[in-house]
Formats: sequence, C-alpha cells, structure tokens
Amino acid sequence: MAVMLIAINSALSFLARHAMTAMVGAVFLGLVAPSMATLLNPFLAPSVWLLLVVSLLRINPEDSAQHIRRPWRIGGLLIWSLAITPAAMFAFVGLFDLPTGIAGAMILAAGSSPLISTPALALLMGLDGAMVLLVMLTSTLLVPLTLPGVALVLLGLEMDLGAGELTARMAALVGSAVLTTLILRKVFGARPFRRIGDQLDGTVVFLLIVFAVAIMDGLTARLLAEPRFVFFVMALTFAAYIGLMVLTILMLAIIAPKWGKRVILSVGFAAGCRNLAVILAVLPAGVDPDMIMYFAVGQFPIYIMPAVMKPIMLRLVADAPISDGSPN
Repeated sequence: MAVMLIAINSALSFLARHAMTAMVGAVFLGLVAPSMATLLNPFLAPSVWLLLVVSLLRINPEDSAQHIRRPWRIGGLLIWSLAITPAAMFAFVGLFDLPTGIAGAMILAAGSSPLISTPALALLMGLDGAMVLLVMLTSTLLVPLTLPGVALVLLGLEMDLGAGELTARMAALVGSAVLTTLILRKVFGARPFRRIGDQLDGTVVFLLIVFAVAIMDGLTARLLAEPRFVFFVMALTFAAYIGLMVLTILMLAIIAPKWGKRVILSVGFAAGCRNLAVILAVLPAGVDPDMIMYFAVGQFPIYIMPAVMKPIMLRLVADAPISDGSPN
C-alpha cells in the first residue's frame, strides 16, 4: 500500500510539473484513440465535479473573501461576459459570410460561463484563481437564465432549456462541491491541502486529461470525412478564444487599471475559456450539426492555449502582487 501511495504521489507530481504538455497531448490522444474516447465518455460528469472540488481546495479562501467584498466587480464582469460579449460577437460574425451554424455557435459560446476547470488552469498559470473562481461560480448559476435570451434575441433560436431545471442542476453541482470542500477543510484544516499543492495540481491535470479524451468522442469520424472544414472551424475557435481574451483585457486595462495586472489578466483568461459543454447539453433537437461540431473542436484552444500562454502570463505577473488590495 505504501509503495502504491508513493507511486501515485510521484505520478501526480510529475503531471503537475508537465501540466501543459500533458493537456496538449490529451486532446490529440482523444482523436487518435477514438475507442478510448468512447470508453471515458461516461466519466465526463464526475470529472467536472471533481475538478470543481479540487479547484476549491486549491484556492485560498482569504483571497476569495477579498474579492467578495467588492461585489460590484463581479456584477460588472457578469454583465460583460453574459450579455455584452455575445452582442459583440454577433456584430463581428455579421461582417463575414460564415456558415449559419458556425456563426450561431460562436455567438452562443461568447455568452456562456467560463469553463469549470478555469480556476485550476489559472492557478497553474500564476493567475488569480480566486477571482476566476468567483466569476465562474456566479456565471455558471446565471447562464441558464441568460443564454436562452441570447439565443432567441440574436439567433431566433428557441433552446430546449427549462431555466429553473438547469439552474437547479447547476446549483446542485456547485453547492455539493462547495459543501464537500467545506467539510474537508473542517475535518482536516487548510494546512494539509497547502502541503499537497503539487498533488492537487496533478489531480487537476489528470481529470482534465480524462475530460479531453472523453469529449473527443465522435470527432475523429468528422475529421476524416471533412478535414479542410474541420480545420477551418478549429481556426475560428482559436480566433474566438484569443479575441474574447484580448478584448476583455484591453477593456479592463482602459476602464479599470487599478484592478492590477494579475486580476485583469485573470479575467481576460476566463473570458476566452468558455464552457461549451453546457450549451451542447441544451441545444434543441435538429440543430445544425455544424454548431455541435464547433463546440467539440472548441476544446482544442481550451487545452492548447494555456500551454502557449503560461510563460507569457508568468512573466507578466512576475512583479504583480498575489492579491490586489486597492479599494477599486
């Protein structure tokens, strides 16, 4: 048993040290091993829940409390991410002659909440995981109420979405993860989780690998059938990811420079890394298959861009305080 624990500990530490490389490899593993993607597909939901729990354990509660004391920040960011960015994307895609399903998918993605793994990824990149966590949690609870409006007003698409039911499911997901974290902190205290920070980071990477491989289920066949179109859509997902991130960073740098580099870069990162799975779950029957394909291919920037951005982000925040204490 002791030998097994040592081996697991070493494996998790290894994954933590090579997190970005492992994540990039995971999405390609899902493509080249479709049978593995099919096998891991049932583990999608559990991996999402565990990612949230580990993210909550990894983040210092005092940092979260500092951001909670400035609720107007969170409120402004929610309006930006759930209402303004999809409207901006609607205006942008209108400039080009894109397939209807792809344009619609880009607009819906711009109105979704940040991915549940975003706080954990932010920590791996040296960013403010506490701020990203709060934005992710609140927007995850609100997106069932806002996304149908985005779909209907901007796309004329009626989503098969019972807002109350989905909000309840989201609340159960978030609430159970928060409760589990509180119980673990109450029983063991905060210090043990700080001591095993590398192992928690390694656990995050392992869960992200499971999720990445599983979400690729079915994409390999489409890639083989229409390689040029799939790569075109993949390029659009990267453009949308980078565009939303850069737009948000520039907006905050202009109107809220006192927030500090770490917070601004963290919020920008969350703006690019959107939760596409929640949209897939509620799309109406008979929706354009190009829309579904966009959300599957959209996993590539989610897994590849952190590896590209990590050295840049670490350099940018090297001289920034861990937490911004300014009154603004």
